[in-house]
Amino acid sequence: MTNILDVIPRHVAHHHKIPISSIKLSEEVRNMCEQNRCGHYGKNWVCPPAIDDLDKIKKDFSSYDKFIVLYEVYELKNQYDWKGMVDSAIDFQHKLLDVKNQISKETRFKILGVGACALCKKCTYIDGEPCRRPDDKIISLEAHGIDVISLMKDNGLKYNNGPNTVTYIGGIMY
Repeated sequence: MTNILDVIPRHVAHHHKIPISSIKLSEEVRNMCEQNRCGHYGKNWVCPPAIDDLDKIKKDFSSYDKFIVLYEVYELKNQYDWKGMVDSAIDFQHKLLDVKNQISKETRFKILGVGACALCKKCTYIDGEPCRRPDDKIISLEAHGIDVISLMKDNGLKYNNGPNTVTYIGGIMY
Protein backbone atom coordinates (compact mmCIF):
# COMPACT_ATOMS: atom_id res chain seq x y z
CA MET A 1 0.00 0.00 0.00
CA THR A 2 1.35 3.43 -0.95
CA ASN A 3 1.48 5.84 1.98
CA ILE A 4 0.06 9.30 1.23
CA LEU A 5 2.95 10.98 3.05
CA ASP A 6 5.46 9.10 0.86
CA VAL A 7 3.82 10.23 -2.39
CA ILE A 8 3.43 13.97 -1.79
CA PRO A 9 7.08 15.13 -1.64
CA ARG A 10 7.74 13.73 -5.12
CA HIS A 11 5.05 15.95 -6.63
CA VAL A 12 4.25 18.99 -4.45
CA ALA A 13 6.86 21.21 -2.78
CA HIS A 14 4.92 22.29 0.30
CA HIS A 15 2.71 20.13 2.48
CA HIS A 16 1.60 20.32 6.10
CA LYS A 17 -0.65 18.14 8.20
CA ILE A 18 -3.20 20.42 9.81
CA PRO A 19 -6.13 19.68 12.10
CA ILE A 20 -9.17 18.72 10.08
CA SER A 21 -11.16 20.79 12.58
CA SER A 22 -9.50 23.91 11.10
CA ILE A 23 -11.41 23.38 7.84
CA LYS A 24 -14.48 25.54 7.97
CA LEU A 25 -17.10 25.26 5.27
CA SER A 26 -18.71 28.58 4.52
CA GLU A 27 -21.94 29.37 2.74
CA GLU A 28 -20.43 32.80 1.89
CA VAL A 29 -17.50 31.23 0.03
CA ARG A 30 -19.79 28.83 -1.76
CA ASN A 31 -22.06 31.75 -2.70
CA MET A 32 -19.11 33.38 -4.48
CA CYS A 33 -19.38 30.50 -6.95
CA GLU A 34 -23.01 31.36 -7.61
CA GLN A 35 -22.01 34.99 -8.16
CA ASN A 36 -19.76 33.61 -10.92
CA ARG A 37 -16.72 35.66 -9.91
CA CYS A 38 -14.39 33.27 -11.74
CA GLY A 39 -16.64 32.80 -14.76
CA HIS A 40 -17.00 29.02 -14.46
CA TYR A 41 -20.32 28.69 -12.63
CA GLY A 42 -22.51 26.32 -14.63
CA LYS A 43 -19.73 25.71 -17.13
CA ASN A 44 -17.54 23.03 -15.55
CA TRP A 45 -18.03 19.57 -14.03
CA VAL A 46 -16.08 20.57 -10.88
CA CYS A 47 -18.01 23.78 -10.22
CA PRO A 48 -21.47 24.46 -8.86
CA PRO A 49 -24.16 23.61 -9.71
CA ALA A 50 -22.60 20.37 -11.06
CA ILE A 51 -21.22 19.38 -7.64
CA ASP A 52 -22.92 18.50 -4.36
CA ASP A 53 -24.55 21.16 -2.21
CA LEU A 54 -22.87 22.30 1.01
CA ASP A 55 -24.92 19.96 3.25
CA LYS A 56 -23.75 16.88 1.31
CA ILE A 57 -20.18 18.20 1.30
CA LYS A 58 -20.28 18.66 5.10
CA LYS A 59 -21.52 15.09 5.52
CA ASP A 60 -18.78 13.78 3.22
CA PHE A 61 -16.06 15.79 5.01
CA SER A 62 -17.18 14.44 8.39
CA SER A 63 -16.16 10.94 7.27
CA TYR A 64 -12.45 11.90 7.18
CA ASP A 65 -10.22 12.54 10.17
CA LYS A 66 -6.91 13.76 8.67
CA PHE A 67 -6.00 16.60 6.31
CA ILE A 68 -2.82 17.65 4.53
CA VAL A 69 -2.72 21.06 2.90
CA LEU A 70 -0.63 21.11 -0.31
CA TYR A 71 0.66 24.21 -2.02
CA GLU A 72 3.07 25.54 -4.61
CA VAL A 73 4.43 29.05 -5.02
CA TYR A 74 4.91 30.07 -8.65
CA GLU A 75 6.97 33.00 -9.93
CA LEU A 76 5.28 35.40 -12.34
CA LYS A 77 6.81 37.90 -14.78
CA ASN A 78 4.80 40.66 -13.10
CA GLN A 79 1.54 41.14 -11.23
CA TYR A 80 -0.39 41.18 -14.52
CA ASP A 81 1.04 37.91 -15.88
CA TRP A 82 -2.32 36.24 -16.57
CA LYS A 83 -0.76 33.55 -18.80
CA GLY A 84 1.69 32.70 -16.02
CA MET A 85 -1.17 32.41 -13.53
CA VAL A 86 -3.20 30.13 -15.82
CA ASP A 87 -0.19 27.97 -16.74
CA SER A 88 0.74 27.67 -13.05
CA ALA A 89 -2.80 26.62 -12.11
CA ILE A 90 -2.75 23.93 -14.81
CA ASP A 91 0.68 22.75 -13.59
CA PHE A 92 -0.63 22.53 -10.01
CA GLN A 93 -3.70 20.58 -11.15
CA HIS A 94 -1.43 18.10 -12.91
CA LYS A 95 0.71 17.74 -9.77
CA LEU A 96 -2.40 16.98 -7.72
CA LEU A 97 -3.52 14.45 -10.32
CA ASP A 98 -0.08 12.79 -10.14
CA VAL A 99 -0.44 12.55 -6.35
CA LYS A 100 -3.95 11.14 -6.74
CA ASN A 101 -2.77 8.50 -9.21
CA GLN A 102 0.11 7.40 -6.97
CA ILE A 103 -1.96 6.81 -3.82
CA SER A 104 -3.02 3.24 -3.30
CA LYS A 105 -6.56 2.43 -4.41
CA GLU A 106 -7.06 0.74 -1.01
CA THR A 107 -6.65 4.11 0.74
CA ARG A 108 -9.82 6.12 1.26
CA PHE A 109 -9.00 9.74 0.42
CA LYS A 110 -10.26 12.85 -1.32
CA ILE A 111 -8.08 15.34 -3.19
CA LEU A 112 -9.13 19.01 -3.15
CA GLY A 113 -7.74 21.31 -5.80
CA VAL A 114 -7.74 24.81 -7.15
CA GLY A 115 -10.12 26.54 -9.55
CA ALA A 116 -12.11 25.02 -12.36
CA CYS A 117 -10.86 21.87 -14.01
CA ALA A 118 -8.66 22.62 -17.01
CA LEU A 119 -7.73 19.08 -18.02
CA CYS A 120 -9.72 19.40 -21.25
CA LYS A 121 -9.65 22.34 -23.66
CA LYS A 122 -13.44 22.65 -23.36
CA CYS A 123 -15.54 21.13 -20.60
CA THR A 124 -18.40 18.93 -21.78
CA TYR A 125 -20.67 20.28 -19.03
CA ILE A 126 -21.68 23.21 -21.25
CA ASP A 127 -22.92 20.79 -23.93
CA GLY A 128 -24.72 18.51 -21.46
CA GLU A 129 -22.36 15.63 -22.20
CA PRO A 130 -20.65 13.39 -19.61
CA CYS A 131 -17.23 14.33 -18.30
CA ARG A 132 -14.44 12.93 -20.48
CA ARG A 133 -12.20 12.28 -17.47
CA PRO A 134 -14.45 11.62 -14.45
CA ASP A 135 -11.73 9.77 -12.52
CA ASP A 136 -9.32 12.69 -12.93
CA LYS A 137 -11.53 15.62 -11.95
CA ILE A 138 -10.57 17.41 -8.73
CA ILE A 139 -12.94 19.90 -7.09
CA SER A 140 -11.43 23.08 -5.64
CA LEU A 141 -11.34 24.01 -1.98
CA GLU A 142 -13.43 27.10 -2.74
CA ALA A 143 -16.13 25.12 -4.58
CA HIS A 144 -16.35 23.00 -1.43
CA GLY A 145 -16.96 26.24 0.52
CA ILE A 146 -13.51 26.54 2.10
CA ASP A 147 -12.11 30.01 2.79
CA VAL A 148 -8.55 29.27 1.69
CA ILE A 149 -7.03 32.50 3.03
CA SER A 150 -8.42 31.80 6.51
CA LEU A 151 -7.39 28.14 6.33
CA MET A 152 -3.79 29.12 5.66
CA LYS A 153 -3.74 31.96 8.18
CA ASP A 154 -5.38 29.90 10.95
CA ASN A 155 -2.68 27.25 10.52
CA GLY A 156 0.29 29.64 10.44
CA LEU A 157 0.92 29.17 6.72
CA LYS A 158 1.63 31.93 4.21
CA TYR A 159 -1.00 32.62 1.58
CA ASN A 160 0.74 35.64 0.05
CA ASN A 161 4.32 34.76 -0.82
CA GLY A 162 5.50 38.11 -2.13
CA PRO A 163 5.26 40.24 -5.23
CA ASN A 164 5.14 38.58 -8.62
CA THR A 165 4.12 35.22 -7.20
CA VAL A 166 0.94 33.19 -7.10
CA THR A 167 0.27 30.46 -4.55
CA TYR A 168 -2.01 27.57 -5.46
CA ILE A 169 -3.45 25.50 -2.65
CA GLY A 170 -5.04 22.06 -2.50
CA GLY A 171 -5.32 19.29 0.01
CA ILE A 172 -5.89 15.66 0.82
CA MET A 173 -8.50 14.38 3.24
CA TYR A 174 -8.03 10.81 4.44
